[in-house]
Amino acid sequence: MSMTEERWADEEAWWTMGAAEARRRTHPAAVMAFGFGLLQGEEIFAALDNGPGWDSVGMSDRRMVENEDCVVLGYAATARRPDGSDYAAFCTSTWVRQGDDWQIVQHQQTVRAPS
Repeated sequence: MSMTEERWADEEAWWTMGAAEARRRTHPAAVMAFGFGLLQGEEIFAALDNGPGWDSVGMSDRRMVENEDCVVLGYAATARRPDGSDYAAFCTSTWVRQGDDWQIVQHQQTVRAPS
């Protein structure tokens, strides 16, 4: 799997693999922007622990820029909650190399009308 494919797989896993895995893949000081506000560090983890999570996510209109230690992803997401409700957003995420691993340090979502 190429570095590009690995980062896209990481991004999908971040959405769908549950709070524990998202926590492992998130930098402790990460910053995230959602329609309801900004979260950083432990605020993100509290939201992940208390949220319903996602059953699936589709990513279209993918954009990416990368170098050795940093990857920025942009995409249109369509996600589904366990209760069957759908969510659509334009998203960006920044992943940085941390030793032999990668962690998300920034994520932003702008809600959009479902397609």
